[in-house]
Amino acid sequence: MRDGGLAPSSSVAECWQVRTIPEPDRDLGDGLHVRVVALGCGAVLGVLLGIPLSALLGLSGFSFVAFTIGFAIATAFTIRRLMIGIPEAVASFVQRMVFPSGSTSPYAKVYSQEQSLAARGDIDGALVAYQDAMRLNPEDPEPRFQAAELLFRSADPSRAIELFAEARRLASTDRSRELYATQRLIDLYLGPLNQESRALVELRRLVERFPGTREGQAAREVIARLKRRETGE
Repeated sequence: MRDGGLAPSSSVAECWQVRTIPEPDRDLGDGLHVRVVALGCGAVLGVLLGIPLSALLGLSGFSFVAFTIGFAIATAFTIRRLMIGIPEAVASFVQRMVFPSGSTSPYAKVYSQEQSLAARGDIDGALVAYQDAMRLNPEDPEPRFQAAELLFRSADPSRAIELFAEARRLASTDRSRELYATQRLIDLYLGPLNQESRALVELRRLVERFPGTREGQAAREVIARLKRRETGE
């Protein structure tokens, strides 16, 4: 049912969605930057060391040039390996100290059977399986998150509200999952359910719980936009 008799808030929903699109993953770019810098520094160092070394070996002409270039290339790749390998080794050491079993998520459970049912189009079967998983793992928010996503895209998306709320409560110590659940509730209220008053509750919660973040700023902007709609500005 439409909230307060207002027209569908498509423009407000679009505003919210645009402002909450995740930032691009910068890992690839950062890794490329490190490699380029490492190769450049290594090449310069290799030339500086290769020239006197070639002279000490008594090389001249083509042999002198070839040795210097080869030494520079070898030095460049050695420096690159050191710059990338040392942080990786430190991270690996810390991981082994913190998670001696070898798993960085020792308590995470993968609901592959339920996901397989959903992937095959058996949504009802997947939801039943998720309900069983919730009974077996009452403190795990993940089956609630996954079932809520299925319900979000169903003919009755309102059924996802309770699951997202429960998942958020269970994941209260995980800030990223709490934020995700709140965002999805806002998506529901501004999207298929068109309940702006309930969206405002979640938007204000997001502003309060995540101050100074991009998501918090986006929520502030959407709150202001909703208020302008109410006053007809």
